[in-house]
Amino acid sequence: MSLDQDTLVQVQNTVALLSERPVDEVKPDHRLLEDLGLDSLKIAELAQKLQNALGKPIDDDLLNANGTTVARCAEIAQEA
Repeated sequence: MSLDQDTLVQVQNTVALLSERPVDEVKPDHRLLEDLGLDSLKIAELAQKLQNALGKPIDDDLLNANGTTVARCAEIAQEA
């Protein structure tokens, strides 16, 4: 399954908001924890915002794993 660009854009916009960065600085290969500095509370908030926007449950444990990228986050959201 290929990554839906609309989902990726939604994730990038949400991550930019939570990380307080301009959206053009949030790249698909950036890692949520290591590169963007999101902590477990911000990742739980990310999961909730994506769940509300996409109407699907998002497992924040999957998003909280070391090395999870913005693109992987979009894949998780798309698969939910």
